[in-house]
Amino acid sequence: MGNIFTDIVNEINLKPSNSKTLLKLVVRIAIALIIVAFGWGQIKVLRLNKINEVEKTLQENIKVNLELKKEMQEGFRVVNNRIDKVYDDGNKAFNDWTIFSKDQLKMVIDYGETNKEMLKRMLDLNMVEKAKTVENKLEQAKTISPKDSLKIVVKPIK
Repeated sequence: MGNIFTDIVNEINLKPSNSKTLLKLVVRIAIALIIVAFGWGQIKVLRLNKINEVEKTLQENIKVNLELKKEMQEGFRVVNNRIDKVYDDGNKAFNDWTIFSKDQLKMVIDYGETNKEMLKRMLDLNMVEKAKTVENKLEQAKTISPKDSLKIVVKPIK
């Protein structure tokens, strides 16, 4: 850099020494400004590249979040359907139990005075039958197909 500067300044033949000194000062300032501008440009480019990377990462995160939102909505829908099914099944079982209890009470009223042994046997058989029915329904509820279960999948962000 020193050789270029001296070459430029030596080729100019100015007689007054003040103007030569002023010209040297202007050339030095110009070279310093060029170096500063180049450095500033490099820093700016590096920062802009980082900002672009942040924007790309942000866009990928938004895309992943939207996919996750869709999966969660589907999962919640499945869980809500299962809860509704449990509620409906429970309500139906309660109604069946109410009818069953009412029928047993009718049998107690009808046969209570006449044939107590037959009434006891009928009640025992009915209770055993009802217990088996409840067990079967519980086993059916336990063996729900895997497609109805909620799955949580964690995916790494690239």
